[in-house]
Amino acid sequence: MIMMKNIVVLYAGSVSGFAFDKCFGGSSAFDRALAWAQKHGDRTFVLASENPALDFAAAEKSPSVQLVRKPFWTNADVASEISALCRKNDAPFALFSWADTPFLSGGITEELVREHTECLSEYTFADGFPYGIAPEVIDAGTAGIVAALAADTQKSVGERIASRDGLFSIMKGDINAFEIETLIADKDYRLLRLEFECTTKINFLACRNLYDSFCAQNGADSIDVADVYRLCNLAEKKVSVQKTVPAFYNVQITKRTRHNIVYNPQSPLLFGDGDMTLEDFRKLVGKISAFSGKAVVSLSCFGEPLLHADFAAFANEVLAHDGLSLLVETDGIGVDGNVLDSIDKERAQGRIDWIVLLDAAESALYAKIHGCPESDFSRAVNAVPLLESRFPGHVWPQFVRMKMNEHELEGFYRFWKEKENPSGGNLIIQKYDHFCALLGDEKVADLSPLNRIPCWHLKRDMTILCDGTVPICRDQFDTRAGNAFEEELGDIWKRNDANLELHLAGGYPDKCKVCDEYYTFVF
Repeated sequence: MIMMKNIVVLYAGSVSGFAFDKCFGGSSAFDRALAWAQKHGDRTFVLASENPALDFAAAEKSPSVQLVRKPFWTNADVASEISALCRKNDAPFALFSWADTPFLSGGITEELVREHTECLSEYTFADGFPYGIAPEVIDAGTAGIVAALAADTQKSVGERIASRDGLFSIMKGDINAFEIETLIADKDYRLLRLEFECTTKINFLACRNLYDSFCAQNGADSIDVADVYRLCNLAEKKVSVQKTVPAFYNVQITKRTRHNIVYNPQSPLLFGDGDMTLEDFRKLVGKISAFSGKAVVSLSCFGEPLLHADFAAFANEVLAHDGLSLLVETDGIGVDGNVLDSIDKERAQGRIDWIVLLDAAESALYAKIHGCPESDFSRAVNAVPLLESRFPGHVWPQFVRMKMNEHELEGFYRFWKEKENPSGGNLIIQKYDHFCALLGDEKVADLSPLNRIPCWHLKRDMTILCDGTVPICRDQFDTRAGNAFEEELGDIWKRNDANLELHLAGGYPDKCKVCDEYYTFVF
């Protein structure tokens, strides 16, 4: 261990109860992070909330640990507190990490500190590892500069609730002004998108399952995370780590559509007159909240959600659960101010994203793609400012890129990227999906990785049709995994484990072999 008069700052202002669950050999993620901190700094400071439900007893008992409490913390608050603590303790730099990370590596920490001091760096971080393996190292003076930026030119970032990338997000506004060093992992694990934190249920379960698997495989009751690569390599191969609970629920609340869009499979299984009842949906959302805790719920699977008479009630049902947020993909034609005003405005703040399906820059091509009158194009475009006026910054005109509309892509992009236009510069360019070769080849470019990777959608998504049917995935909608109205979501979710096991081993069922969606990542 490198002995220096430095401090460690652990951020616990936004952690959940999962961080205090003693499932790591009798210790919690917080306990483990605290133990790491006390090995690598002269003093440890825990930036905590005033939530009485969280157990900071382990920190309060230690003479070398001090709690700093606030009702809530912004990115600017965190930067300012690090700067102040460095000054008060005459510390040249601080190690900074969130306090819900059970796998912080002592060995990686020492390498970071060595690189930071030898290179006279102002900010040093590790790259290529899963999140939660390594802390950030920030120079005392740099922390003060970051705090000043957060209060001035980067105020929009500074005022946000503290985030895991908060310090770096502030620095990015003037990135060339800082001396930054990076410790690069010998193997790049970023494609796994693993986050070893214990505030969200999905990542808490991944950490718990990884801990149990590592101990079982190595005949140990605890993990020596000095061997980071063994830990990460195991995570790379374990279904129970990469697939815990769904992060995205794609729900069909109605089969009805206004348009027969060319990139939708015209199947009687998907389209017709069926609607999901509000009563069934209410029970379903309760199950989703209980199973995943935090997730994104879409109301737009294979149907136009605004055609449902109870659309606003469906939206409010999702928003009534604090951990859930909402995604609405719409043709825009039925966007109505009265319906929008029926959505709970207070709960909706920052929790609804709207995607308006445009797919063209001109009305003639729009009509061809959507199978509708040209006049519908202006109605769809006009939906964007109507939505933006109520949900600013959360409205996204979308263009599905195909051979038949590629010549209008530039015009679409040039118009919608401008900040003064109705979406404020937001837009989405979406790839074409041929549904396992069910539809024709309209793909403009091959975006797939050089080496096949296991399917993200098997790991993270659940599709639920109007009658409760859960297909194994959205692209294989004719293959049934269960019924969400009749069964527990956990039982249905486990039925795809074997498919993912096969993917992780480099094998793929016939439809998966021709699928072009496996590398796309939703939420």
